[in-house]
Amino acid sequence: MRKDEWKGKIERARYVERNILRWIRKTKDPKAKLVEGYDPEKDIISEVMGDIEIKEDRLAHETENYVIEFENGLGKPSGINIITAKHWVIVDNENVCLMATESLKFILKDSGPFNTVDIGYKFEGGTKSKGWLVPRYKILNSPFVEVTKKWFPTLKDYEFK
Repeated sequence: MRKDEWKGKIERARYVERNILRWIRKTKDPKAKLVEGYDPEKDIISEVMGDIEIKEDRLAHETENYVIEFENGLGKPSGINIITAKHWVIVDNENVCLMATESLKFILKDSGPFNTVDIGYKFEGGTKSKGWLVPRYKILNSPFVEVTKKWFPTLKDYEFK
């Protein structure tokens, strides 16, 4: 991946994180703040809610599945298997889903097994990361998940160059 393509992906992720931060500040914790730099285990720090991880799935409305990463391209645990954040947010083109990380783990344990897919980019010296395809309805209809209609537009990577 070219450097300018990677920069667009990072900027889009920060755009989503800033929008989620505004929502968290307005509805949950006015003192919440974005993590500075990159942290694989959290995107927002909240004294009220604990750390929050945000994942965007722009294809979920087409595939009717959310992808939950569980292993990196080097065969090591990642994503849901290493997360320490107290809350997990999934953003698709239509919805924002907020849940306790333990609730997501319960949904995964209670509703699985799921098909596995390769995701992301190939690791140097390895393969692509792996994720579970979790049917959207399992998360959208769960009593443990707060679902809100998305209020900000979905932008493409190139819109951040």
